Amino acid sequence: MELTSWGLLGLLTVLTLASLAGTVRLWPRLARRGVLPVALRAAVLLGCQLVVIVTLVAGLNSYYLFYATWDDLMGAAGGTARVEQKAPGSRPDAAAATQVIRKIKEGLGPKAGSRHAPEKDGQVEHLEIRGVRTGIQSEAYVYLPPQYFRPEYAKKRLPVAVFIAGYPAADRLTWIEKGHVPTEAARMTESGQIQPMIYVMMRPTVENGWDTECADVPGGPKVETFFAQDVPEAIASTYRTPSSRKGWGLAGYSTGGYCATKLAMLHSDRFSVAASMAGHFHALLDTTTRDLYDGSEAIRRDNNLIWRLKHLPQPPVSILVASADQGEKTYPSAVKFMRAARPPLVVDKVLLPTGGHNFKTFRKYIPPTMRWLSTRLQGE
Repeated sequence: MELTSWGLLGLLTVLTLASLAGTVRLWPRLARRGVLPVALRAAVLLGCQLVVIVTLVAGLNSYYLFYATWDDLMGAAGGTARVEQKAPGSRPDAAAATQVIRKIKEGLGPKAGSRHAPEKDGQVEHLEIRGVRTGIQSEAYVYLPPQYFRPEYAKKRLPVAVFIAGYPAADRLTWIEKGHVPTEAARMTESGQIQPMIYVMMRPTVENGWDTECADVPGGPKVETFFAQDVPEAIASTYRTPSSRKGWGLAGYSTGGYCATKLAMLHSDRFSVAASMAGHFHALLDTTTRDLYDGSEAIRRDNNLIWRLKHLPQPPVSILVASADQGEKTYPSAVKFMRAARPPLVVDKVLLPTGGHNFKTFRKYIPPTMRWLSTRLQGE
């Protein structure tokens, strides 16, 4: 039973109601004087409150996706990165480092429930990517539009948009079940609102319980290098993708929005556009990030995107800032970023009047982000 499943939440709800009913039923029998009855009453109250609190926490976790799987929860206080060391002098092989695990064929397109046909419905594929430079191992879900499978597109290279989730949400649960990215992309492509594109759906977490902020951590996982080099090379070795930076973009929400913007700014030779949906723009340090910068103020400063705009040459990329005037905790950071931007950096914005830092609001940013990416990315 998954941590965010309705089954678990339903079971906890039943246990809560049962504990409340049991407390009401047993209370008259425990209403006696003496040490033992008092101790029993205290135990019943504590037990009842514990069940209620667990149910409420599970409900909040299901809505906000703080922990998406049991592995995420168990690893919240630590864990080890999935890193494979390459032998010295070995030659990187992106194709060998990408393995197709399985293909999800139904329930994702506008014709869900009917017999699956990739050239009509598109297809989602589940990949296991092993970074040839970093040794990082991570999952990706790739949505291929129907056009990718059609004969007239056999020599076409479709634009690629890498979607990075917030910390620590699970890939499929977030972008497919919560964000509805494949379904939304299929609908908008079929209606002519956007061009056919390849969507690579990932999360930034490479070690359970550690929010690396997509940084190359001194002495730790090289997450920036993984997303900037390993992932594009692995995807390019598996699918027909553009060779030019004009065909590659990024998008993300919350931490993923920061990652997308940072990767585009620091690696404009690979990416030409990025969209930040309720993302922050400065380098964080908290209990989930640990010490990302080895105590170096210079490294932390280099990861502060607002500082970079004020003190370094502007990168030749386009950034979409999606946020809300009220209720969004990252909005002040977004305002500072937009005010500091100048050519050749181009900044567009999608602002809601109100919206919290939750997936109900994130979901509203996804369609306009897709349209924005479609107008700026170029296939070959």
